[in-house]
Amino acid sequence: MDIFDHKGICLREGKRAVYLDPANSRPDGAVTHAHSDHLRPNTHMTKPTADVMKVRTGSTKATTHDYHEKFKINDFELEFISAGHVVGSAMIECNGLLYTGDYNPYGTVTSGKAEPQECETLIVESTYGKPDQTLPDRNEVLEDLQAWIGATSANGGGIIGAYSLGKAQEVIATANTAGIVPAVSNEVGSVSDIYKKYKVPLEYNRYEDLDDNEKNKPGLLVTSTSATSGKKPDTAVQKLRRNGAKVARVSGWCAFAKWALRGVDAGFPISDHADFADTMKFVEECNPKQVYTVHGSTKELAKQIEKKLGIKARPLPKYGEVAIEDYN
Repeated sequence: MDIFDHKGICLREGKRAVYLDPANSRPDGAVTHAHSDHLRPNTHMTKPTADVMKVRTGSTKATTHDYHEKFKINDFELEFISAGHVVGSAMIECNGLLYTGDYNPYGTVTSGKAEPQECETLIVESTYGKPDQTLPDRNEVLEDLQAWIGATSANGGGIIGAYSLGKAQEVIATANTAGIVPAVSNEVGSVSDIYKKYKVPLEYNRYEDLDDNEKNKPGLLVTSTSATSGKKPDTAVQKLRRNGAKVARVSGWCAFAKWALRGVDAGFPISDHADFADTMKFVEECNPKQVYTVHGSTKELAKQIEKKLGIKARPLPKYGEVAIEDYN
């Protein structure tokens, strides 16, 4: 089987091919989750991913499958396996190959956990593929976030900017653990409704549904990252900031990049991706003979996999470069 990057991850045998996370909509494609850099309509996906796609884009064009339901595309047999990234996120298994997509082997409060799978070939994401990109203990950061939520909600209010799909729901769950029901923007609320549909227990109120007094003092507002960054003016955020509310950002990049802390009062390094240490552990436990790295620090991660684990690794080759048979 040839494996290469060509408008997505292409698996090819003779004249047959299937595309994983394709760059364009195509019925011979399968997508891992509903973040915009991976999602394409008119492809195969999990049912929750299709529901999020409908809410975020209006499109209903999808062929849906349950986790662990085997299905075929051009005679390739595929299977979706939980990736622990966001609701509906999936790793994809195909003919002895595992593609992680965006995955979280640590486990999230709202989206489960990615479990290693024995495989011959592993295609692994490299978002945090550098050796110094290891995040602090997630439980400790969640405790800090919970304490910040409690303190700010009781004193002038708090605003948290987070990705509306994934991170925002983790924030809501953390607030609920502290006994706080946050207000949420419509963008966050529409996605959170999908989580509730799939039995993830979240409590929140839409900011627009609050009365005037509650809008002035909602305690905690959970909104998108862009709404708190200044790139996308948000009247609710501006109003609450004028009234003394503190602003925080929740992102793994808060641990590694100065830009992630600009314009906010606090940053909490929580990610829905595997960090470097978890990535290396996951690769080792999958026990593949060949690893391809994609999406991020691909060269750095491949080098470390070969050096520390003794497993052949390289960035996923482009179309026209060396095929897997030649490399092996």
